[in-house]
Amino acid sequence: MGSFSSGHIFWILLSFAALFFVTRYYRRANEESRRRIKRNIVIAMFADEALKWFVTISTGQWTWAYLPLHLCSISMFVALLHYRTERPLAEEFLFAVSLPGAAMALLFPNWINLPFFNIMSMHSFSIHLLIVMYPCLLLAGGFRPDIRHLPRLAAYLAIGAALAFLVNSILGTNFFFMNGADEGNPLSILEKYVGPWYRLGFIVLAFLLWTILYGAVYLLDGRKTRAGKA
Repeated sequence: MGSFSSGHIFWILLSFAALFFVTRYYRRANEESRRRIKRNIVIAMFADEALKWFVTISTGQWTWAYLPLHLCSISMFVALLHYRTERPLAEEFLFAVSLPGAAMALLFPNWINLPFFNIMSMHSFSIHLLIVMYPCLLLAGGFRPDIRHLPRLAAYLAIGAALAFLVNSILGTNFFFMNGADEGNPLSILEKYVGPWYRLGFIVLAFLLWTILYGAVYLLDGRKTRAGKA
């Protein structure tokens, strides 16, 4: 299975369909049902992660790289934190970091060379779909991002990147893709030409994605406001 092969396109279409139907159901649900849906998604995330650990340990394939220190793995804990506390900054992280990060992973997966029915391949697609789904449900439920939270998020990400660099140097891992942009990652093209300076591409990519995400939400809200006054 390669990038944008029939298998990859199948997963993308399946993800869109799941997002559409679950988001539609969530929008029409009452508050109690919405909370139950979020709980079930969080449970599914951790069950999915547990399956990965079971498979890799039982087959002798587990390495330090499977520690939950990638951004998408961290997103599971942020989703759990939000479900338990509904903290605004957790919502903002899920929208500004988890949503675009997991969406990019679905579009440009670094596990794409695995067979279609490989358990690790199915896990990778499903866990990233769940991570995308959670903030989409928040948006469907009325959450609106606040750009004023971005400086704090950027500071946390910078600290996380520095810690990931330290952990990578000790364990020989590649958390946050600090030691190289994996094959399939768009930043691998940049790394080919500028070497280690490709890390600056994260800043540019974050700026572009946040401009698109926040711009789209504010534009949509503006249109709704104008339509309501008409």
